Amino acid sequence: MPGRGTRINTQRRELSLAASIVLYETPLERIEPLLSQLQAGGAAEVYIIDNTPGSPSADSARAAARLVERFAAGGSPLELHYPGKNLGYGRGHNIAIKRSTPKYKYHLICNPDITLGDDTLAVLHDFMESNPEVGLCMPKLVGPDGETHFCCRRSPVALDYLSQLLMPGSWGRRRKDSLEMRSRDYDQTMEVPCLSGCFMFFRSETLSRLGGFDERFFLYFEDLDLSARARKFGKNVYFPYTWVVHERQSGHRTSWRLKARFAASACRYFAKWGWVSSSADK
Repeated sequence: MPGRGTRINTQRRELSLAASIVLYETPLERIEPLLSQLQAGGAAEVYIIDNTPGSPSADSARAAARLVERFAAGGSPLELHYPGKNLGYGRGHNIAIKRSTPKYKYHLICNPDITLGDDTLAVLHDFMESNPEVGLCMPKLVGPDGETHFCCRRSPVALDYLSQLLMPGSWGRRRKDSLEMRSRDYDQTMEVPCLSGCFMFFRSETLSRLGGFDERFFLYFEDLDLSARARKFGKNVYFPYTWVVHERQSGHRTSWRLKARFAASACRYFAKWGWVSSSADK
C-alpha cells in the first residue's frame, strides 16, 4: 500500500489516545474490524455514538454488551452512547470529546469506513510527541484501490463550489484541483489550512480549547470549520509516512435531502468565514 509507515512494534503499545466513531444506521458488527485495529494499535478507549433514531433492539443490546465485555478484556474500554435520535456528526463526536480530552493526551476522530495501516496510531502519536507545535495531523488517505485521496484543503470560498455547479468541466475542475491542493506533493509532509474529517488525530489540549465541533453544522463543512479554528492554537499537518484506507462515500451527490444539507452547511460556513475571501487565512 502506498505511503505506508515503518513498522514500529509488533506488540500492542497503549497510547494516551481515545477514539470516537459516529454511526447512523450502521450495525456494530460492521465496524468490529476497525474496533479491533484501534485496540491493537494502542487506543486506550473507544467511544461509539450511534445516531440511529430509536432504541436498539434486545438482540442488538445483547450483542453490544458482549462486544463491550470482549474489548474490556482486551484492555480497551468501549463506551457506547445511544442518543435515540440523529444528533449530527459534530454533535455526536462532541459527546466523546468532552469525556475524552480531560483523560487522554490525544483524541482521534474516525469514520466507520476506515481501515488502519501498519502502526498508524503509533506513527502519528510519535510524530505529535516530537512536534508539540502541531495540534492536528492526518496520515495519507488511500482508497481500496490504493489511489491517493486528496484530503488537504486550502481555505474554501463560495466560488470553489459554485464553479463546479456552473462549469464542472473546465473552470470547476480547475477550482476543485486548487481547493484540494493537487499541485502539492502528497508524498511529502505539509502544513495545510484544512483537513478532511474522516480521520483527524488531535492533540486533546487543542481540541479542548476549541470546544469540539461547532454544533450548528449538522453535517458537512464541520471538519473544515474545526480545522480553520484549530490553526489558532497550532499547526494542521498532513503526514504521509503512514496511511489509512478510506472507502469514501459521497451521498450528497445522489440524495436530494443530503444535497440540501450540504447547501445549508455551505451557506453557514461562508457566512461565518467569508464568501469571497476567507477570514481563516488572516
